[in-house]
Amino acid sequence: MYERILTGAGLSEKQATVYLTCLKLGKAKAPEIARDCGLKRTTVYGIIDELIGVGLISNAKQGKQKLFSPADPETLLEIMDERRKRIAEVVPDLAEIRATHRLQPKLQFFEGREGVKRIYEDTLRCKSKNLYQIVKVRDFIEFPGGGYAKKYIEKRKRLGIKALAIHPTSDDIHNDIYGKTGKQQMRDVRYAPPFLFHTAMVMIYDFKVAMISTKEESFGFIIESKEFSEVMKSQFDFMWEHGSKEPAI
Repeated sequence: MYERILTGAGLSEKQATVYLTCLKLGKAKAPEIARDCGLKRTTVYGIIDELIGVGLISNAKQGKQKLFSPADPETLLEIMDERRKRIAEVVPDLAEIRATHRLQPKLQFFEGREGVKRIYEDTLRCKSKNLYQIVKVRDFIEFPGGGYAKKYIEKRKRLGIKALAIHPTSDDIHNDIYGKTGKQQMRDVRYAPPFLFHTAMVMIYDFKVAMISTKEESFGFIIESKEFSEVMKSQFDFMWEHGSKEPAI
């Protein structure tokens, strides 16, 4: 039973056998470990080296003898956590590779307050953890309304998603909660001329572009397309590069 659990955690069958034998024997010599687990001595030496490499076995000399001791089983959890962290770091890159070959352009249309909330919720599933926004803050607060804007920002922060936002230089809201750069809000901001803002929000994330209208038209859509998202990201980058770091006074 234990062997099956350990192999499920990433050890090979022989590694699991040797580690369990070491747990049973405590401090022991390699020939003793080999004899107890029924493997060849030369095989056991190689497996012991592998387990030392991952921190599951340590060695010490006692006179001329080399003795091997098992690490605390809690080490298994630490190893699994470390492996999970390493995998989590590359998942966005792997997803991007997959999307490059498999992504089919798709358009989703949403109407009304609840429909627009669904768009915002989709952005919170952003795999890259970077959300690029072109947003007029007044319209963002007004629609869908009901304090949703503040709740959305709090949820975005809890999920570890950073916002890079471009706001109008004037005739908008610029405070610590909504319209300024701030570590607490996980947000960097640039400012651009007001005539460039014709919708409440444009958001670029992964291979998607979301657009949300003002309250007057009350709709939004998500376009999922590698080419279109790259075009929009290029436009965002241009505005970001030429934007100012402070709003107009």
